[in-house]
Amino acid sequence: MSDDSDLLGLDDLPDEARSAVDAAERAVAEVRERADYESAQIRAAAERECDAIRARAEAELAAVQHATTRELAPLVRGLLDQLRELQQRYAREGLLDEALAIRARVRQLRGDLLGVRPDPGTLTEFTPSDIGRTVLIEVTGRTDGNVWGTDVYTADSRLASAVVHAGVVRAGERGLVRVTILDGADLGYTGSARNDIISFDYATYPIGYRVERV
Repeated sequence: MSDDSDLLGLDDLPDEARSAVDAAERAVAEVRERADYESAQIRAAAERECDAIRARAEAELAAVQHATTRELAPLVRGLLDQLRELQQRYAREGLLDEALAIRARVRQLRGDLLGVRPDPGTLTEFTPSDIGRTVLIEVTGRTDGNVWGTDVYTADSRLASAVVHAGVVRAGERGLVRVTILDGADLGYTGSARNDIISFDYATYPIGYRVERV
């Protein structure tokens, strides 16, 4: 039996054998390099396809949400109008407890039936997993909050001021807005002066949003 000391090193091999080993090693390296490249290409293609599928799904979900809101809105508005008429009648008749109870129920129904949320202040609660999502928010316009961007705003911009800057709600007015969460990674936020609000520039912020009146 021989041990490792009996084995010849590559330099000890005849030229012909050494050439064969070198050629085999180069062939193995080329095959591995090609396999690594092809694997990377497959992964990149799969990621692009997943991104495309995710984008289509988000667009379709947003379309369904919009369609659902449009379908429900007239029904809910009709019910809320009836309740508000009752609220006003009770108020005129001095039945203030009943009027206040109806007002509270109206606000609850807006949230339950349409998914309307109260003003959260800013939208920093949203994360990259929320990109493409739309939410309905009831907000009263203000002019005293910090805002970064124009039409598309950073998530830490004050919503009540952003809606005034965007021109979808006036200062002091209560309105229902649809907020769309955006991927801010590749966005540049440019400030401007609009509707008595000056917004500021911001280079990059991970989450942005757009607002529109419902």
